[in-house]
Amino acid sequence: MDLTDRHRFGIVLGLNIHVYLCLSVFIRVLPKFFECTMNDRPTQPLPRHVEEASLNAWPALSTYLFDGWLARFANGYTKRANSVTPLYPGVMDLDAKIEACEKLYRNQGLPPIFRLPAFVDDGEVDGRLAARGYQRIDTTSVETLDLSFCFAQSSERAYILPGHSGMESWLSSFHRLSGDNPHRADAETHQQMLNNIIGEKCFMVLMVDGEVVACGLAVANSDHVGIFDAIVAEEHRRQGYGTELMESLLDWAVNQHASHAYLQVMAANTPAINLYDKLKFKELYRYWYRTSQRDLVKGAFQMS
Repeated sequence: MDLTDRHRFGIVLGLNIHVYLCLSVFIRVLPKFFECTMNDRPTQPLPRHVEEASLNAWPALSTYLFDGWLARFANGYTKRANSVTPLYPGVMDLDAKIEACEKLYRNQGLPPIFRLPAFVDDGEVDGRLAARGYQRIDTTSVETLDLSFCFAQSSERAYILPGHSGMESWLSSFHRLSGDNPHRADAETHQQMLNNIIGEKCFMVLMVDGEVVACGLAVANSDHVGIFDAIVAEEHRRQGYGTELMESLLDWAVNQHASHAYLQVMAANTPAINLYDKLKFKELYRYWYRTSQRDLVKGAFQMS
């Protein structure tokens, strides 16, 4: 083999060794790459954890734990805070248990309402209530967002209102944007409930040209942040203010070092669901209410 042949052989050998080393590294790294890719995806929390966080974030004025069921009372302000949620299995006869709950609410001057999360209802309670004449209403979607995949930025037009005076100012804006009378009978109850929230609270408004056009509430509880009462003034809707408000609330949630944000939205509220879908929220579970036909006819359910 002459010098030229040896030179060519060395080049070929070097190339083969280089290719071999590259392939061996690639083979070792490839499984880890796919493992990282598979893990690097949005996650959803356990439904029960979100359910407990949401009950804590929207407190009733009084709570009664009854054989695994949670009965909540708040002078009739919102169905969430004035209904029975079957959280855990019990040992009582089901019909007797329902009748006892009915009595609890009637004694408070409230219609009996049962709130049924899909992940705890095996059909027995729902079926028994239906057989007793209870009507299903207001199916609601509980949606979550993995905040490690959230890159929302707060708007310069979003303001957090601190302290008790901030809460009162926010509450006034909320009633105005909702078209409610701030002096209505349950306005005081609403304020009491907000005062009773345990956890970090964010009362936020979105201001445009000196006017509050939207507002929302975020509550940090454990590893989750719930978003409540997000509303845009009717005359300012479909102008992007809802997205601007939500991204600002989500930026606050990220700064609380929470793992997930969650919210509750009526399943029939298509515009809101489309907005949350754009923000990458995903449905975790649903719940619905059961109430008697008699109370529906009486119009006892002007509660959200």
